[in-house]
Amino acid sequence: MKKLYALEKNIQHHPLTWFYIISILIVVATLLISILIGADAGLMKAFEKAGLQFNTDLVTAVRVILAAPEASFGVVLSLVSVASVDITVLVVVKIAYGQKGLADLKNRFRFGKKGMKWQHTISVWGTCLFTFSAMNLATGALNQIVLAPGDFTWNVNLFSSDFLVGFLIAMFLDAGAVFEENGWRGFTLPLLQSRFNPLKASIVLGLMWFGWHIPVKFDIFFYGFENALKLFFILMIKFVLLSIIMTFFFNQVGGMTIIAIAMHGISNDSVRLAGEILSDSYTVYLLTEIHLVIPMLIVAIGLVLKTKGRLGLTPDQ
Repeated sequence: MKKLYALEKNIQHHPLTWFYIISILIVVATLLISILIGADAGLMKAFEKAGLQFNTDLVTAVRVILAAPEASFGVVLSLVSVASVDITVLVVVKIAYGQKGLADLKNRFRFGKKGMKWQHTISVWGTCLFTFSAMNLATGALNQIVLAPGDFTWNVNLFSSDFLVGFLIAMFLDAGAVFEENGWRGFTLPLLQSRFNPLKASIVLGLMWFGWHIPVKFDIFFYGFENALKLFFILMIKFVLLSIIMTFFFNQVGGMTIIAIAMHGISNDSVRLAGEILSDSYTVYLLTEIHLVIPMLIVAIGLVLKTKGRLGLTPDQ
């Protein structure tokens, strides 16, 4: 009992540290289980059986389970790995802040801060969706220019009903977005912004976000250690830049989690606004990641300069 009490007190004093450690431990544990039982290989076979491309949205997860019930455990295991962030944050917030902390997380599930003018909320959302879509399209254009036809295809129809439905699914039903943003933006970002200026808070969060992804993307090491280091460096830059951009729009709507979910989902691009990569070669992987970073770099620098590093944070947030 004394050890449990001491642990509880430690979590109360260092909630962010414990949140991060536990979430990574869950990811590592699910990864080891997946490797031991061969769930990853079974999952890819299930996608082939279902005739589906790999996507990160929950609709695809359900379709895979319906088409290949034998892969159900593998799908659930993958979702638990992604949900490690939100599972952990609920436990840590309950211990550290009690019901008040949980209520704060819940109150962030709005499209805009309570009392905020709806015209402002709609304007921010519109600008946000345009910005993230434009970044994806810019990446697609770079891929089209640089990559060989056999490595890349880009045939998205922006005005089809399938695209519009898929875009809504990407915004609000992406597994990573739904199961992570309660922790990253709903909990971690406000805590960091209470300690640092918004730019520094965004950089710290971006590095944390990247660090959490290292075990998730362990397969990068199959390209060789040196190549993996290069890829991880580009990924680190990507997560930091993406974090800066997301902080701006998050703050613009008063610190609401739903817009973070939408941004995360669109950036994962299950509708292939940036096109579809047909090759798994190291060179193509590296180039496509660089092409993702270039538009993000331009937007992030623009937002930092425009807001003088405040990234939309107001004195009352």
